[in-house]
Amino acid sequence: MAKSYEISSKRFKFNAVGQVLLAFLGVFGLLSLFSNSYKIAAPEAFRPAPTIGKVTMIYGNMSIYERTLETHKEHNRRLGYPLTVLRSPILNGIWNKLAILQSVLLRELEKPADQRLQWLFWFDGDTVLMNPDMPLETFLPPPELPNAHLLVSRDWNGLHSGVFFLRVHPWSVELLSAAIAYPVVKPNVGLIWFEQSAICNVLAENEYFARSTVYCPLRWFNAYMRHPNGIDINPDNPLHLQVHPGDLLVHFPGTPKANLTRTLTPYLEIAASHSRHWEVPLEETRYIEETKRFWADLRFGSSGRITSIPEPIDADGAEGI
Repeated sequence: MAKSYEISSKRFKFNAVGQVLLAFLGVFGLLSLFSNSYKIAAPEAFRPAPTIGKVTMIYGNMSIYERTLETHKEHNRRLGYPLTVLRSPILNGIWNKLAILQSVLLRELEKPADQRLQWLFWFDGDTVLMNPDMPLETFLPPPELPNAHLLVSRDWNGLHSGVFFLRVHPWSVELLSAAIAYPVVKPNVGLIWFEQSAICNVLAENEYFARSTVYCPLRWFNAYMRHPNGIDINPDNPLHLQVHPGDLLVHFPGTPKANLTRTLTPYLEIAASHSRHWEVPLEETRYIEETKRFWADLRFGSSGRITSIPEPIDADGAEGI
């Protein structure tokens, strides 16, 4: 009897230990599962509300634009930018750019101030996002410059409206309204570059708009192509206009539609490869210091107008990230 009791006691102890062990393993498994789920969900669950929205338009049978759009979608996926794509024309031709921007602006301004986007980032369809790890916030003005509403770049033709930032603000509604109405209000004025020329004229003719416009270095967010192979530098173009590893995107203005696929494909292939050489984290680029210095050195002219002419980057500097 004593022996039987001893065996039963051992079995009881074994069962108790086994149950505790199984319970521990079960809890550990749940914690592990929760932990894994948490790691996956954390970036989305704890990502702050976006302050910048991206806007573009794509319509017609141009598959190359769908491919370029995928590079921007990867950027959005990593950094959480909402995207608006106009798929059906509202006005004629390129004027749809201003129409969809106006639409998004008004929609945002209808919201309570603390729920709005703060900026819109326009990009033309012929841009390839090269560094999806580059935050758009990098290029925005500091809080002490609340009247900087349009961030744009310029080249040898002057202002270039292919890629730019526009603050969500009534000023922007007025600017777009003036530009959209320009060919109607002044039908005798020739607009070589259509909506781009309209914006240029509105800025030139109205100090109210000009004094809130900042011309940023083109390479920040509107860099042009380098060599056709996407790898080598083009010795025939200024270095400070050519895209470099770590830069946000590359733009192909003026490329005929018939040549778009051939011209953009090498850059699309680089973007699709997600090469560490091109996808450089912000802290490893020159942009933290460069943008800080740019905004600190910004000068104001007559009537409070913001005036800034970026100095060309020398050959040595242009090669640096």
